[in-house]
Amino acid sequence: MFKSKSVCQYCAILFAFFLISCSYGAPEFDPYKEASPSPGEEWEPTEEEREKAFDLEELPTIQEELEADVDNMTLSQLVDIALANNPTTQIAWEDARATAAAWAEARGLYYPQISGSAGYFYARDGGSSTGGAAFDEQYGNIGLSLNYLLLDFGGREAEIDAARLALLNANWNQNQAIQNVLNEVAVNFYTYIGGKALVIADETNLEEAQTSLEAAELRLEAGVGTLPDVLQARATLAQIQLNFVEDRGDVEIFRGNLATSVGWPANTDFDVSKQVGELPLEALRDNVNDLIDIGMKNRPALAAVQASVREKEAELREAKSEFSPDISATAQVFRFWVRPDGESSEYFTNYLLGVQLQVPIFQGFTLINAVRQASAELESARASLRLQEQIVIDEIWNSYYKFRTAVQSVEAADVLLVSSIESYDASLTRFRSGVGDIIELLNAQTTLAEARAEQVQNTTDVFTSYANLINAMGTDIPSPEEVVIEEEVIINSESGGEELIYEEN
Repeated sequence: MFKSKSVCQYCAILFAFFLISCSYGAPEFDPYKEASPSPGEEWEPTEEEREKAFDLEELPTIQEELEADVDNMTLSQLVDIALANNPTTQIAWEDARATAAAWAEARGLYYPQISGSAGYFYARDGGSSTGGAAFDEQYGNIGLSLNYLLLDFGGREAEIDAARLALLNANWNQNQAIQNVLNEVAVNFYTYIGGKALVIADETNLEEAQTSLEAAELRLEAGVGTLPDVLQARATLAQIQLNFVEDRGDVEIFRGNLATSVGWPANTDFDVSKQVGELPLEALRDNVNDLIDIGMKNRPALAAVQASVREKEAELREAKSEFSPDISATAQVFRFWVRPDGESSEYFTNYLLGVQLQVPIFQGFTLINAVRQASAELESARASLRLQEQIVIDEIWNSYYKFRTAVQSVEAADVLLVSSIESYDASLTRFRSGVGDIIELLNAQTTLAEARAEQVQNTTDVFTSYANLINAMGTDIPSPEEVVIEEEVIINSESGGEELIYEEN
């Protein structure tokens, strides 16, 4: 009767708990209430969840010691900052550290596994319905166990070796991440400088377009020009103004990209130096195949994939070793005590020493399929290595010829620019004297504007393609002593225009 009553009480408590849970909407009973009620309706977070969701990490800002150079940052300064601030290098470094810890964890297999245990128990027997006596009893134990793997026919060694090779893979990936950051900063740095130079060229183009418009208006006032000539000159000026606005917007985008690659927010207020290093053009006269050989021996991404292949080989050895028996040693010592009700404690000590042989007989085909999986992953890694080799060669090949093309294009653009300036000056003189027409003048003006843009773009391409070539090779090219070159402005006496050139100090 007593037991039946107790069971009823327990059932009542459980039923009450069920009703309370339902009334409070416990997710176990109605999980859909925690999601949006319909596909087209946004989920509404609680205020607490909203605050936690946007509790973000604080982004780095310009350090105090660099504030004096905030408007004249050099590439070397930005590179140093990027190596410390860019999250890409931080992620790669932490991944390598985690893999190093995993390797240390795997090496724990070389050591014996020792564990301790302790327990206390209290038992009460309320007696039986036939009149058996009730009693209380306490007992406990404390013990120490040691297990050590003596032999597993290469499985332990293969597992540890795989962990070590995973660490090499992570370390090479960190090196590649650093090189990628350096390349990204350099490319964005030169692109930003090129964007600013293009804006300067646009300003010169605007001045020349305004000069052409004024000349057309003067001819109209003098009665020797036509209104369509003026309208065409205005349309050309409007187009150049549109290009100027777009190029100024691009400059801000380029600066934001540079800030992001450095590790700053895109809206960081800073500027860069106009000085850049001279490229080692003499060193790049080497045959492209020589540069490919350098890349095949130095590219971190290639070494990382190669380490991955070796890791998969170790994992295959580990999978095959599972078919072999394991031999391990075991040692245990336990101290027991029992204290019956009303009696003194009794103590017992047990010892155990032994060697255990475990032989896999049938594991549900898991072992053979584990070998198949490891073998397929190894072949996939080898194919990835071949693919990476092709990628490295392709990147060096493309970067090399893009650089060579950019260098040759700069030389051609310089000639084109000089010719375009002379052509525009002659056309402007002819138009002012009444000999030339507006079409000739505007064509010469357009050609000159395009020549300036080409020179700026090709000069930028020289530096960015060189940075990409260095990154593709995974190493720097021995170069002569660096010479600083700076931006100078040459005033054209005839049209009042400005030509952007680079000249050695």
